[in-house]
Amino acid sequence: MSKLINKILLIMSTILILFVVSFSAVFGYLFFQHSQNIESSRLESTALSLADILSKSTGNNPLTNIYNANVLQLVNILEQGEIWLVDKNTLQIVGSRFNPALTYDQLPAQAANDLQSILNGQNIRTQTFNIYTQPHYTTIGVPIYDSEGNVKGALLFHSKMPTLKFSWYDGIALMLFCSIVLFVILILLLKVLLKKYVLPLEVLNQFIEKILHHNYTSHIKTKASDEIAQLAQNLNRLSLYLQNLETTSKAKAQSDNNLIIKTAYKLHTPLKELKHDIQELAQKKSNIPESYLKQMQKNIDKLDMIANNLLDLSQLDNKDFTLQKDLLNLIEILQDSIKAREKVAKEQNIKIDLKISLAKEIILFTGDKNRLKQMFCETLDKALQIYPQKSDLIIKILEDDNNYYIYMQNNNDEISVEHLPEMFPQFYQTAEDDTILNSIELKIAQHLASLHQIKLTTEKQSDKYTVFKFTINK
Repeated sequence: MSKLINKILLIMSTILILFVVSFSAVFGYLFFQHSQNIESSRLESTALSLADILSKSTGNNPLTNIYNANVLQLVNILEQGEIWLVDKNTLQIVGSRFNPALTYDQLPAQAANDLQSILNGQNIRTQTFNIYTQPHYTTIGVPIYDSEGNVKGALLFHSKMPTLKFSWYDGIALMLFCSIVLFVILILLLKVLLKKYVLPLEVLNQFIEKILHHNYTSHIKTKASDEIAQLAQNLNRLSLYLQNLETTSKAKAQSDNNLIIKTAYKLHTPLKELKHDIQELAQKKSNIPESYLKQMQKNIDKLDMIANNLLDLSQLDNKDFTLQKDLLNLIEILQDSIKAREKVAKEQNIKIDLKISLAKEIILFTGDKNRLKQMFCETLDKALQIYPQKSDLIIKILEDDNNYYIYMQNNNDEISVEHLPEMFPQFYQTAEDDTILNSIELKIAQHLASLHQIKLTTEKQSDKYTVFKFTINK
């Protein structure tokens, strides 16, 4: 569950970092604009105070007298900027340190318009005068009134806006520091909360793994009432249900197995009696044709084989069934199985042809010799049942880098997939639940193959032939 915790923490951290970066950018922009507005208001307040002092101290006297000019020079030095006075009637400009002889006619059109706006009683903020002052100076212009309240001149306060760069950096740094502290606190809290909810998921995962291994003894105890607690309760119910289902299934399987065994054993007695009766009829030379007696004997042998197969299948399904494993040559066992079925093949005029295409004609394998031979024999029995007479049963042994392959196939066109349902409806159907694989012989063969880690399948070669295929790991 640590992977899940780390993944959630990574997602939450990414979201938090994006939020902090975005918030810092917006905060910096708003902080800068707000600081600029505050500084502009401060400069305007200073300009208004100076204009008010001049209005009261000069009355109806001219603004451009020598006394006021000297005062302006002193104020300019103290303010570290420039203060100009402009007489409305004469349009004379005084106070410029860098252009003492500056006149109204020398002003640019925009600056002249701004000056007229001030003389008309407006307060303005502009940068049109900075060509006569210093770069980046901002000008605050306010009117000056006489004792009767009429505008008699203008005060132009030129000042450089104080740099806010370091203040802005300090503000951002402080905010980032607080964000980092908050980030660490949130991560710790998030980790605690995640463990509170994710660790129960780990418990649920372990519980499910136990169920998958058919361990139903443990149960999840919880005092909470949230969704995870409800899930735990449902898993407890599921565990109990699966336990009851498995117990019932095992009991039913055991009952069915016992029934099969009893039925198979009961079949042996009447089959023996029938065999004995047929032998007596053959010896007494009764009126029953000999061909009928042979056919009866053959059918009884088939019934006897089915009964034996039922017993074998029941024995294989028994959990106490064990294999006696030895190091063997699988090719020799296959050859012995072919010899054991040669008589049946000859009776059906089927020729068994073994083709070995291996670097070395040996397949070393650890397994139970008798059960492996039974596996091949059961498969051969099914092949001889479904393949037509007067045909060839070809057995190929091939290999690649990882596996050995044993194929059992028929070379006769009469066994085509299209005609199989018509020719052998009792053995074949085209649905996935193929009767060939559900026959007793193939069930036994597949069970024995599975016990030896061998894969037994059927396949259609070029959509034409049914092939039995054994896959053996090297």
